[in-house]
Amino acid sequence: MMSVTADARSRLLVMTVDELAVGYRLAGADVMVVADAEAAGTRLRELLDEGVEVGVIAVHEPFYTSLDPPLLRRIERTLPPLVVALPSGERPHGDSGRREQLLQRLWQAVGYEITFDSEGR
Repeated sequence: MMSVTADARSRLLVMTVDELAVGYRLAGADVMVVADAEAAGTRLRELLDEGVEVGVIAVHEPFYTSLDPPLLRRIERTLPPLVVALPSGERPHGDSGRREQLLQRLWQAVGYEITFDSEGR
């Protein structure tokens, strides 16, 4: 299992694929490599059951969107940690889809909707 430091509630844990792990480690994040959505769901349940002391768990977006509904409901009720989807870097929805995704993440993290004017301010 993963060891967590005393000030862990301010830490970020990233659940991602092996190919992206090095970049997150270089950025200073704790990283947990998972092979697929099923493994991500299993590890996420274990972390929540253990009461892992991290502030945010960022899950590779393709895995997050594949989590089963009971686990997603549990995530919504459990705080901390805040569990969010981590963008995969792909842009399947174009610029407008990306903007909507970012607004959704802000709403999820802050608790209310934030809007920007047409110039992105």
